[in-house]
Amino acid sequence: MVEPQAMLLPTRRTGSDGKDWWKSRSQGGLNRQGEPIGALTDWRGTRCIYALHSRTGGETPPAVVTPGAPLLYGGTLYHHFGHLLLDLSRTYQLLRLFRRSKEPIWFHYQGGLQGGLNAAPRSDSGTGGASPHSIEQINNPLILEWLECLGLRKRARLIRKKLPAAMLVSSSPLFCDRRFVSADFPLAAQAALAPRLRRRLERIEPVAGRIAYLSRHKLQGGTTRFVGEDEVVAAIADHPRIDVICPEELSIKEKLALYRRYPLITGFAQACMNLKFFAPYTQVSEVARQVMFIAGPRSLSSNWVNLDRAAGFGDRLLDCSLPEGDSELQTMAAEAGFQRSSSFDVQLVVRTLLELAG
Repeated sequence: MVEPQAMLLPTRRTGSDGKDWWKSRSQGGLNRQGEPIGALTDWRGTRCIYALHSRTGGETPPAVVTPGAPLLYGGTLYHHFGHLLLDLSRTYQLLRLFRRSKEPIWFHYQGGLQGGLNAAPRSDSGTGGASPHSIEQINNPLILEWLECLGLRKRARLIRKKLPAAMLVSSSPLFCDRRFVSADFPLAAQAALAPRLRRRLERIEPVAGRIAYLSRHKLQGGTTRFVGEDEVVAAIADHPRIDVICPEELSIKEKLALYRRYPLITGFAQACMNLKFFAPYTQVSEVARQVMFIAGPRSLSSNWVNLDRAAGFGDRLLDCSLPEGDSELQTMAAEAGFQRSSSFDVQLVVRTLLELAG
């Protein structure tokens, strides 16, 4: 996507009530006529996230800008690990063309900043402290680590004021939560990692005869609690060929390495499993096969199916569901800080893991 004489607008509060959080702020870009650029809007299904709905949002069309280097727009940085990985598809597309460029890549961000989200931007030429556009203003270490994995920590900038551009370069989203995955997504994901990290991962030799079980049993909060994982872990803990791994205890680089080290990775659906799309390979057999356990069809987002179809991995799903649990389990999950709980057939999971381990 290329837009001449465009303008990026920072994130602003709309005054909408908190019930519809996706309407509470607006951000995006304007073309030379002052119209919102639809390709810069994120989506969840058919719902626009922080979209510019009005013709100009009270803005005047961009003034004529002196020709110069293109302004590169990478999308929005989200705190949720899954959205951080998948909703930055614009950035991955840019890296296919501008990896060797020194031009900054600009991002929207709604999370906490050093000094507070609503701290007034200061001039880049001011003395004392980091630039208000510096990525180091972000408090979230996971975001900073992922940008480092992409080789972008020094190039990344935050949009905190209007940014006119003689030429705005970006991409339409290649991923839409619960809706679609573009056929371009796998190639873009493969171009995402910094070359040095990619080479390091390519040197990892697989450990034959071992499988990894990615466990969520230590998590204290999140989207889904799988009731019974403690029993699964207890049953397989001493097996010589099964490694129980808690992804939250690993760095992102260590998580990426799992997909080069293990021939087979198993576990319930979790954001860490999206890293398979970024692990380097020339043939799909060079990265771990994946068997994903699901606790009934409602516990698995269509994202997983769409992503796998786009990449052509042919990973497997095993339905381990039981009849819906009682209200006591739902209450336990809510008290533990989870949005929902899912019960599953513990013995089926254990049997499957033992059979896979041989």
